[in-house]
Formats: sequence, structure tokens, C-alpha cells
Amino acid sequence: MKLGVVWLIGFALGVVFGLLTFIGAGLGVYWILIGGLVIGFLTGFLLKQMGKSLGFGFLSAFLGFTVGGIIVVVALAPFLTAIPFLGGFLGILIVIVAVVFGIGAGILALIGAPIGVLVGKRMASAAQQPSAIAPPPSM
Repeated sequence: MKLGVVWLIGFALGVVFGLLTFIGAGLGVYWILIGGLVIGFLTGFLLKQMGKSLGFGFLSAFLGFTVGGIIVVVALAPFLTAIPFLGGFLGILIVIVAVVFGIGAGILALIGAPIGVLVGKRMASAAQQPSAIAPPPSM
């Protein structure tokens, strides 16, 4: 599969899991764990190359989770500006937390990518799989 498509899929999943991390604050760590492993596994499974899947898995998980956190900050901006002195500080703090969560998801993607590569290489391609329907006998 092409690198750009795999990166875009991983990035979109990273944004979704990043939003879930900040919206479901009680389960935030679990969303990071699940999201990082899923993104890493998916990039490894689709690319079937260890080096590229490690790099693109980390990059898409890190950027996806970070962008998801920044979207939450932008959504909370009207509420943060209502707090006189702490509003800007809280916004910056949430962005820093988003970057830290992105790094954590990227590290977990480094764990999921080799697993995806191993599973992807073990599965036979469609051309190598035996056909379920036997060819007709020749006359």
C-alpha cells in the first residue's frame, strides 16, 4: 500500500483517539494505550516493512493525538477566556499535555508496528491463497 494513504489512515485514527482521550478524561490513558497500539499495528500490517512502519506509525500516532488535543483546546477557547488570569495558562497546559499524550501514543505505536509487520507478512496475498472453487475438469 502507498505510504501516504497509510499515513493518512493512521493520522485520522490518531485524531479520533486523541479526541476520545480528552473527551473521556477518566479513560484517557486507556485510549492512548489502545490508540497507539492500533495505529502501530495497522501501519505495520498495511506496509509490511519494519523501518517504514515504525517511522510512519510513530509519526501518525504522535501528530494525530497532538492535533486531537489541540482541537479540544480550540473548542474550549471560549470557556478558557472566561477565566481571568488562568485561561491562557490552562490552554497552554492542555497543549503540553496533548504533546505528551502524543509522544506516549507514538511510543506505543513503536510496539504495535512490529506485531503488525509480522502478522502482515504471515498472511498470504490473494494470488497465493487456494481457491474455494475447484476449476472445471478439462475435456
